[in-house]
Amino acid sequence: MDKTSFTETRANLTDDLADAIADKFGIYWKQTQYRDLLKPLYSGIAARLKIAARYRQGNIPQSVPEQASYWATTYTTKSSVNTADDYRKASDVLTTSKRSAFRISHVHSIW
Repeated sequence: MDKTSFTETRANLTDDLADAIADKFGIYWKQTQYRDLLKPLYSGIAARLKIAARYRQGNIPQSVPEQASYWATTYTTKSSVNTADDYRKASDVLTTSKRSAFRISHVHSIW
């Protein structure tokens, strides 16, 4: 996420969302700095706030193709090598690795 998008997550933050983040995570979002996005939890919250701002009145993309399209147009630039197809490929890898991990842990739990 670029610095402008991060700044927008703070500027557009509703009191309800700010309170929820503070209650659940102990993070006072309007006091965060861009460098805080180096922490995975903070970058995840920032990404979710960006989604919340865009889909305030609509439905958040649920299917992988819809998510891929949203990601390609929101989190990347036109000059980026990351495309919706890259998102779908990464999703496939993640899904496959989750299935493999489940099979391995399920087999081990039987023994």
